[in-house]
Amino acid sequence: MLRSRNKIRHAEDDNGKGDKVPSRVLTSPRQQHQPQLIVPTWILCATVAFFLFLGFSSEHYKRSREADHFHEGSTSAHKTKDDVQNGFHKVPDHLIGKSMLSFEEDEQLEYDATNQRYHVIFSTDCSPYQHWQSYLVYFTAMKVRQPGHVTRIVSGCTAKEAVEMNKWFNEKVQFMSKRFHIHLTPKFSEVRDETGKVVGDYKFFNKPRGLKHWLEHFDLVGFDEDGGTFEHPDDIVILIDPDMALMRPITKDFSDERETLISKRRLDGHILSKEVKHGVPFAQTYGLGTQWQKFDLDKIAGEHSPAKDVSKVDGQLYFPAGPPYIGTVKDMYRIALKWSEFVPLVHAQYPYLLAEMYAYCIAAAHLGLKHQLIDSLMISNPSIGGEGWELIDKIPPQETCEFAKDPDNDKYALPSVIHMCQRYSVGQDWFFGKRRIPNDIYECETPLFEEPPRDLALKYDYKWPPNAKEKTPLSSKLINQQTFMVCSLTRLLNDASIFYKTAACIDRKPNMNRSRKVADLFVEREKINS
Repeated sequence: MLRSRNKIRHAEDDNGKGDKVPSRVLTSPRQQHQPQLIVPTWILCATVAFFLFLGFSSEHYKRSREADHFHEGSTSAHKTKDDVQNGFHKVPDHLIGKSMLSFEEDEQLEYDATNQRYHVIFSTDCSPYQHWQSYLVYFTAMKVRQPGHVTRIVSGCTAKEAVEMNKWFNEKVQFMSKRFHIHLTPKFSEVRDETGKVVGDYKFFNKPRGLKHWLEHFDLVGFDEDGGTFEHPDDIVILIDPDMALMRPITKDFSDERETLISKRRLDGHILSKEVKHGVPFAQTYGLGTQWQKFDLDKIAGEHSPAKDVSKVDGQLYFPAGPPYIGTVKDMYRIALKWSEFVPLVHAQYPYLLAEMYAYCIAAAHLGLKHQLIDSLMISNPSIGGEGWELIDKIPPQETCEFAKDPDNDKYALPSVIHMCQRYSVGQDWFFGKRRIPNDIYECETPLFEEPPRDLALKYDYKWPPNAKEKTPLSSKLINQQTFMVCSLTRLLNDASIFYKTAACIDRKPNMNRSRKVADLFVEREKINS
């Protein structure tokens, strides 16, 4: 049972409008000795009636939420230092939707059962392309009852785009939970040469620099600019990618062996901790190896950097880390400072996709922050090691598709997130790939996707994704894994679309027809007759 603990500072003052209600009216010395009305009677009566109405409205609002499992949306419980920057605005009544969380449940999820508070954050640019992914993060966080706060860090918006971004959040997301936020930052993606001239753009600069900006400006963590310390250094930050959907809550506790997979070589005497704490961040295992050690570390971290002293064995055991990254506010700020400093220097030597991930490895090694690496935080690429596929392999093929559509961690243990960064295919018709998902996927007139049959894993022994010239045979194990991804992601998008449309399509009939396949969004393949 999650404990309720209300520590959030409220933005509104006593009268709900930001103005203090005077406790008394000062008078002149003469007035103090004369019996007379300070204000006209009609004003006093109107004031009393107004506050009685406020009390009735507040009680009616709370009870209406108690009576229904789905509750009216709420605004954020506090304002940050910059209201516009963080997107905390009152949601107009006519735009309010209904959350899956009751009023009390949303309050309880501020902390977990151990009174630990979490911050799930993810970094995006300002393009509409990442709206549907971001919405899915918020939706799945609500659906799985993720404790703590969830914040989208958005970098590089113009003034006009910032207005639209806040509007999108306030209308489409805020009602899900008062614990959901948006945080706008400057553009961080410019690549500069030694003279400071802009010579390119690398969007993944946004992740470390956005993390740093959020830690320094998000009111709930309480950064002290003068001392460089935090009011809440023990809060835990969970940094994920925007194309990750939550399958179950992420917390600091990894003691349950049923749902926690750690590689054998780490189990054999190299377990740092089973719980996230100061000095021991956690992360998903990635296949980065010790490639970061091959960079010119003198130019990146300095001649005397401790990163240079990390052995190859320790480099493999503790530093090939990727999202989800999990650490205390105190540790994540230390990492953010060095990560932001190192990433342009790594990019100068390696101007490719993984530069920011290698920079993270170097920052962690430089700080001596060994990571406890977990395999089961994520599934992403079927067939490769170091992910949570062992959990999926335990699901019988005849159950895989239906279970993926309606997962239950009590029945079969689940990985924490599903990372939709690959192409997934079963047979010729059933496919999922994020690149062609349209920006209007949730809109009222957009149809839903046709969902795969329940026996999908038993019907095929090959994959044939769009535009492939021929089919590729797959083992039953790989078919089961591909089936899980296709069925899970197709249903997730449909569920999110239905939820969105139920809230947004008030004045028009939403299109709930499952009338197209994800594969239909891709160029028609040339069909080859065998």
